[in-house]
Formats: sequence, structure tokens, C-alpha cells
Amino acid sequence: MSSDTPPSLVLITPDLPGLHPGAAAGHAMLCLARRLAAEGAAIDLLVPRSPAGGGNATRLWAALRACGIRLHVLPGPDGADAMLGWRAVQWLKGRPAPDLLVVSDARGIAAPMLTLREVGMGLDGIPIALLVTGPHGWAGEAGGMASPAALLRRHGEDAALAGADALLFAHPALSDWWNRTHPDDARPNRSLPGLGSGVGAPGPARLRLARGPATEAEALALARHLLQLPPGPPALRLPLPPADRPPGPDPLAALLTALRGAGPALELMTEDEGWALDPRGFAEGDTVLLPGGDAVTAPLSLDALAAGVPVLPVGPGADQGVDQGAAVDPPGPWRAQIASLLALRAPPPPVFEMPDPPPLVSVCMSHFDRPALLAQAIQSIRDQSWPAVELVLVDDASPSAATREFLDGQEADFAARGWRIIRNSREEWQAAGRNRAARASRGAFILIMDDDNLAMPHEIEAMVRALLITGAEAVGAYQQLFRGEHDARAGDEPARVEFFPTGGPAGLGTVWNVYGDVNVMFRREVFEGLGGYTEEAGIGCEDYEIGAAMARAGMRLLILPETLYHYRFSSVNMARGMSNERLYLSHMRPLRPALEGQGAAAARLLRFAHGMEHARQQQFGWSYWAGRPEARPLPDYDIHHPGAPGEGFHREVAAALLAAGDAQGALRLAMPLSRAAPHDWALARLVADCAAELPGDAALRAHVLETADRLGTDLAGRVRARLFRAGREADLALWPQADAP
Repeated sequence: MSSDTPPSLVLITPDLPGLHPGAAAGHAMLCLARRLAAEGAAIDLLVPRSPAGGGNATRLWAALRACGIRLHVLPGPDGADAMLGWRAVQWLKGRPAPDLLVVSDARGIAAPMLTLREVGMGLDGIPIALLVTGPHGWAGEAGGMASPAALLRRHGEDAALAGADALLFAHPALSDWWNRTHPDDARPNRSLPGLGSGVGAPGPARLRLARGPATEAEALALARHLLQLPPGPPALRLPLPPADRPPGPDPLAALLTALRGAGPALELMTEDEGWALDPRGFAEGDTVLLPGGDAVTAPLSLDALAAGVPVLPVGPGADQGVDQGAAVDPPGPWRAQIASLLALRAPPPPVFEMPDPPPLVSVCMSHFDRPALLAQAIQSIRDQSWPAVELVLVDDASPSAATREFLDGQEADFAARGWRIIRNSREEWQAAGRNRAARASRGAFILIMDDDNLAMPHEIEAMVRALLITGAEAVGAYQQLFRGEHDARAGDEPARVEFFPTGGPAGLGTVWNVYGDVNVMFRREVFEGLGGYTEEAGIGCEDYEIGAAMARAGMRLLILPETLYHYRFSSVNMARGMSNERLYLSHMRPLRPALEGQGAAAARLLRFAHGMEHARQQQFGWSYWAGRPEARPLPDYDIHHPGAPGEGFHREVAAALLAAGDAQGALRLAMPLSRAAPHDWALARLVADCAAELPGDAALRAHVLETADRLGTDLAGRVRARLFRAGREADLALWPQADAP
């Protein structure tokens, strides 16, 4: 570079070749780091988790150092995606600000960084660009169900895509897809071609098919491409169609029929059904053919492009030209690329002006008979940096003389500060106590706090600033865990952060707590508009329920990616003292907002999915289920047993989907199971019931009739009976009645 001071860039990726199992995101980021370093940029490459699978960080560190790249591998196991983003944020603190942050789109690890900058808590003025390698919308939606973990990952990745200052695409096809599907996005975006580091040893020119064609349309599109090749094309290795392909004509037969008497030599691969194209085998002269965009072809195309191997879409609707070099731009002038990257600008830092007078914050706390811990919590509120605070404490009829004596001793100080102590004459439980405290409070903002947690001195100030800057309806934060009865603020224990809520998405919030702890600050009008907490004695999770209600109402619960309070693992813990039944009932509370306004079938499906997830948590001893004896779920869940996800789980969900009116969704789950177990009568009947609801699917009808012949049973009669009961006589003609013997 011409400047005496080289530009400083920090590149962050959740995985890296040589440290972790291969992934397109890490490969593309490593290639980008090498390109930028070769042009003289100062590159710090950050990986926020420990090596896995025997990766050798020392050897890789030395190799990258020789290329001018400083590798930083943070200790700690893999875990929540937001955890990796939080680790990266902690590493960036106290370091000189780089000219640019380039963060991988994989796993949404940029989301906490963007939130931190949005509220003015760090990274001010630093532009954040996203290196896009495999957004889920581009790869296509896989059939079947998305797991809770996959939904959470998608939420983080979408937040990163929406919030980044610029988008850098790993190859032109991604850039074209984004501009086509997001025409109103005015942010800078560009493709960075030539991210490969070369290919393997030269070999014969080959056509490499990413996977076998899954449908007749894909097969015919591939045939059209092959028929346009010039004379003497290379041989094509042809894998079998995927085992989970949708019902319909055999794509392999369609391809062979279309190519009869023409086209290249075909090497039919019929032995290894588990075959997958290995990017480590790419060689000079290869061309990768993509029959469609999905979870198999998307990462494979990135590997090919990063290695400099041309990629050519040949699926339905793709351009069928044979200019194999058109899919990949030649390596560009990287000096110009660096200049364009350094021209990126971050949005201006948020402006915060202290209101005059500062708004009053009401800390609302319910307490029951643990005065020593309460004393620590009260002191943490006295030590707050925010100048306008009141504490409204509701004692929920604590029986001990020690508590009464402690509260008597606090009355004078509370009165002098304008704080209040309210004493219940009978126990009402914590939700009722928190609501009563909120009704008695005066502040514009309401912070709910447990009586055994400890607020860090800047907690209230940080939360008020975040609400005023962003306009969010409520704000929570990460928590620093500790165990014991001592005051954690006075010690120097290492930070222990294990819970990383995200504030959404609403759908996932029905089965996982993505909203955080009770320690949330609300705008008063929001808390009152929601009606406060629902009040039920003997069970918990009212904080989880109100978070779910906010999400369903389209409100924003902003989670600050900073630890703002100490969360105590106490010997006296309400949830751990509950019976299994009470814990199940507690976890059903956040399902209520999702059930409002639903029909009976949809409500049954929601209860089923919720119950299966919590039964699975119980079986594996997660969260509060740890160490508990296994017990049957409540009948309200509409599930039969708490098995782990697998074949039985998919059967039950398919049946529930069908009952809820989603025959197509049920078929996506039931058909692969039926193909794998062709003599299973129960699955055959389930598929036949789906066919009754999908009268226009001729391929499915043929499959049912073929299965009936194989099993020697009258599945057509079963379908006819279902149609007759539903009053759909017009569809009966599609299912001829079996001949009488």
C-alpha cells in the first residue's frame, strides 16, 4: 500500500479450515484474509472458539503469520451463536479500533456487535461489513421441520444481514440473488471474486455434478445443457437421485430418455448411495454443475468457487448457455478492492442527551423470607449511577421474625429516599407481588428485579439510554452467573456468562426461552398495556410469558449484549423446588400468547410441538429438568411419550400436522419414512390419508395404489371413505372402487 500506515482490518469467522471441520464460511474468510494481506493490509483474523477435531492452532498460526495474518483463537467450547459474537465483542474491547470489521454471515455472530453499536455501548464509528456465503433464503428451504436451534440461528443470521453496513458476497451468483430479491436495499454491496487459493494438481477436464437430479424438471434442464455441449465433451459422473426426492416421475429415467443417442459419455454411479461430491478432489479443468439451489449444492458451490473451479447452474430456469467461465469473474485488482472496502462508513454514533429532569425509574421487587440476600439486592440499587431511581418492595407475607426485623430497619431509609415497602398479609406469589409493586410505582420506566440478584452500578443507566436511543418497548441484558450467598460485586470472580437470549423470534419463543430473565426494563405504558404478569400461585415463568406476549404483539424486546447484573444460583430456588407437574404447567405459560385466536386443530399442533420439546428437555436433563426423575408429560400436551426426535417423533408430528389441516407438511415427513419402510401398514395409511387431502397429486395417488398392491390392502377404499365422510363426492372418481372378489 502507498500509505506508511497500512489499513487495519479485523476479520471474524466462527470456523476456520485447519481448526474446525470444513465449512464454506471459514474457507471464504481465510481466502479473503490472504488476498488482503498480500496487498499489504494489516489483518487480524479472529476465531471465537477453541479448535475442534484435532485442529492444530499453533501450526496454522505460524503458516498465517508467514502470510502477514495475525491469527487469534479464543478459548472456549462451541456453544450458542450469540456466545461467539459476545466473545468477539469482549476481545475487541480495549484494542485499537480497526478501519473495518468484516464478519462472516454464518451463525449470525455479527448480531451482538451491531446491537452494541446501535445503543452506543461500543464499536462507535467502525464500519461492519458482512461476508455473505450461504444465507438460508438463497440455499432454499429443506423439506421437513426446522429444529429450534436452526430457527434461532436463522434469526441471528437475518439480524446480521439486516443490520450490516455493507454486504460482501463470496461470488457473483450470491450478489445477483440478493439484488434480485432485495431491490430496495440501498446499502453498498459487491461480490469479491477470486477468493480461491488455487486448485489441486492438474487433471483431466471433468464435469462434476453436485448431486443427482431430484425431479423430472431438474433432469430435463440438465439434459438440455448437456445436449448443447460442443463435440467430445468430458464424461459426466452421474449420481443417483436423492433418496428423499419428492414424489413424481423418476428423474434418472427422464434424463436417460432425453439423452438417448446423444450427449456425453455417462458414468452411472449406482453402488454408493451415500456419495457426495468432495471439494478436496477438485482439479484444474473441472466444472461443477448445480442442478438446483439447496442445502447440498449451496455450500458445495462456495467451496468450488473459492478453489477457482467454475460453477454453472443447470437447474430449471437457469441460463443454459455453455460459457463456463461466465459464472466466475476473474480475480479483480485487489488494491482497488481494498480501497473500496476502506471507503465504507459506519452510521453516525447515536446521540444521547440527558433529559431534564431525568426520567424516574421504578425498580419493582417481590421478596419472600431471605433478608440477607435482599439486603445485597437493595444495596445494589442504592449504588446505581442513574440519578432518578425509586425502589418499590413488596414483601409476600414472609413468616420469619428475621425478615420482619430487617424490613423494620429499612423503613426510615426508604422513607427518606421516597421508596416504599408494601407488606402483604397473605402470600400471593411473585407475579402478583411484582404487579402490585408496579401499580404502586411512579416511574416512566419499570425495572423488574429478583430479590436475590445484584444490579451492576451502571445497569439502570445503560437500559434507560438503550430505550431512549432505540425506541424499543423493553430492554433486557446478559447476566453474569455466580453461586453462593455472598455479594458477588465485592469479589473478583471470573465472569461466567452462559445464557444468551435474543429477544425472538416469536415462533421459537413458544418452546425456548429466547427472552431472558425477569430482569427487564419496560416502558410504563407497555407494561400496563400488556396487563402486567398473569397471576397464578404455585407456578413460575410469568417473565417468559410476558416476553412471548410482546413478541406476538410485534413489540421489540431489545437484549443488550453486555452483562448488567449478577444472577445468583441460590440454595433457595423456586423452580428447583417444584414438582414435575408444576414445572410443566409453568412452561405452558409462554404458549398462551401463541394459542390466542387459534382454531382447535392449530392449537392442538402448537401444544404438541411445545410438549415434545419440553419432554425432550426432560429426557436429556436440560435446564431445570437436570437431575429430575423422568415422568410422563401432562395430558394437555396431546403427546404420547417423551421420546427424542427421530422416526417416532416425525410420525407423531406428521399425524398432528394432518389433523391441523396441513396435509402437505404431513406428507413431507411421512413420505420419506414410508419409502424407508415400504411394508409399514401404519405409515401407508398415513400417506393415504394425506393423499385424500391432495386430490390433484397424481404421482402421490399412483404411489398409494402401488403400496396397496404391495401390501394387499385396499388403501383406495380408505381414501374413498375419508372423502365420503368429508362430503367430497366429486373427488371419489379419482379413486376407483376395488373390484368385488
